[in-house]
Parts: sequence; structure tokens; C-alpha cells
Amino acid sequence: MSIDVKKLETLLESYLNRTPNLISALVVDRDGLVIGSRAKKKKSNVDEDLLSGISAIVEPILKKITKEFKTGSFGSGTFDTDNYRLVFLEAGSYSLLVTVADFYANLDDVYPYAYLCAEKISRLFDNRTVGSDIPMINLGVPRKEMEPVKDGKIKQMKFEPGDYVFKLVIAGDGAVGKTTLVQKFVEEKFNEDYLATIGANIMKKEYKLRGEDVVCQFSIWDLAGQDLFKRARKSYFSNASAGIIVFDVTRKITFEHVKNWMLEFQIVGKPIPIVLVGNKVDLVDKREITQTDAETLAKELNLSYIETSAKMGSNVEEVFEMLAYFLVKANFSQMESLNL
Repeated sequence: MSIDVKKLETLLESYLNRTPNLISALVVDRDGLVIGSRAKKKKSNVDEDLLSGISAIVEPILKKITKEFKTGSFGSGTFDTDNYRLVFLEAGSYSLLVTVADFYANLDDVYPYAYLCAEKISRLFDNRTVGSDIPMINLGVPRKEMEPVKDGKIKQMKFEPGDYVFKLVIAGDGAVGKTTLVQKFVEEKFNEDYLATIGANIMKKEYKLRGEDVVCQFSIWDLAGQDLFKRARKSYFSNASAGIIVFDVTRKITFEHVKNWMLEFQIVGKPIPIVLVGNKVDLVDKREITQTDAETLAKELNLSYIETSAKMGSNVEEVFEMLAYFLVKANFSQMESLNL
């Protein structure tokens, strides 16, 4: 087992900076040995003591996990101490991501980022392509928070097992890379040859939510971006569960049209989670839109934002994983509210 520890710690640093009310984050192996860790600088006066203290309690907690969840796979769980909330999340076959938050931290603010961070850690161990930046998440879905309880027990965080069917609509100007993004996710390949989509291209993908006995059946509608298809596009938004708006970071005009695409999504008739994607970040020298400008627009529109490279495979799966997590959680929260 080998991993780029420097890249791992850069990833943990991004995770801490993105996520509210966190104190530190550690990656440990199944025996509780710390592989990499980071703590927020503003709490640097407690960093050394905190990390050593957390390291000391990780091993016995892992033993409890092994005893309580005998399958060896527990997905995720929490453990509350007198001062902190600990979140454990599987990060591949070798390790766990341990997140230390303030005792009154809202875990619904933590989990979306934790899932993405754990997935990236898993890829680092598998020597797969992975970006070290955690995206900005703002999907505005229903939340049901679990209050902290100091009862000495590990609380397993699980979704109801089963299949969930979702329609995703991916929109954006022509030639921004919508089709290549979908192909990379569905078929795990990149096509250098550009062919314009005529009307809409529909592809399906079965995606298992990592660490859960949950399968998402995605029907992905890749919409043609040219104006001549605008009238036909209206019917394609019907019954959409979520959306993705893609722009090309090397073409400013495609970024300026994002608000127009948001207007088209109003046809759905209800609030749905939408992710704004800045594609082609591998073309560094040709870049016209900065990450700061894109995140500012995303905040204005109440969207999540993530940067991708379909060619390099960077952050492509994260886009769909982000939506899968929120869609399943929103569905599960609605079932709970109805006592189903």
C-alpha cells in the first residue's frame, strides 16, 4: 500500500477549508495507524494535543466498529465525545477518513464534503487520476440533522438499501464538453473528435453510492446547446431530478450564458439540485474564467461548483457522485418525514 502523502494532505487541507465547523481530519488504516492528517490553522494551539489524542482513541473505536459491524464494511458512522463529533467514513479498502468537528456541528453540512473527500482518498490509494481540490457544494436540498448524543455508542449512518431512478439533464453552450463529460462517466473514455449533439442524446448509467447498499439508475439527457434546438429542448426538461450546467473555462461567452441556462431549467417547475461545471481546466494557458469568478456566480445562483477536465478525467465522477448523494438523501429524508 502506497500513497502520495503530500497530495493526501493537500486534499485534507482543502476539505477542512471548504467544510464548516471542522477542527481536523485524519486518514487512518484499519488498525488505526495515522497515514496523513491536517488541522485548521486557526486552532493551531490545540493541533498537536488534539491530533495525538484523536489518534489514541481511533484504534479502540475501530475495534468497536469491527465488533458491531461484523461484515467489515460499515460505510459511515459517528461517535460523540464530550467536546467533539467524530465522523468515520470508509475511504476504499485500506483506510478510513476520520473527521473531527465541533460538538455542535451540523453533520448535514459535513457529510457531502466528507463523501467527496473519501472518494478522492480511495482513488489516491488506487493510483487513479484525482484532483486535490474539494468543490463548492450548495444544493439546497432538505436536511434532517442527527443531534449529538454522548452515549458511548457508534451510530451507523445508513441509507435504506434499494434502487433509485433519477433523470439528469446536462445543459450548456455547444462545444463546452457536455457529451465528452457524459461519455467519460458512462463509458470511461474520452473522444478527441467533436460531434455536435442533435437535439438530445440519452445515456444510462448504474452508479453505486460508495459505502452504501444503494444503486442509482441515472438517465442522462445530454442536450444540444445550439440556439436552433431551443424550442425542442423545452420538453426535455420535464420530470428532471437534477441538472448540470457546463461552461468552457477557455471561452468567456459560454460562462456569460450560464444565467440563460438557469432560466431554461425553470421549465422543470420545482427546485432541483444543479451543479455548475467549469470544463477544460487542462487548457491552463487558454483559460479566461478564474475559479473565483465561477464560484462567485455559483453562490449568486445557489449552485454547487466544480472544475473538470473530461480529457484528463479530473473530477468527472465527482460531479455525478455529488448529485447522487444529494438526490438519495433528499429522497430518503422525504420518506422519513412521511414515516415510510
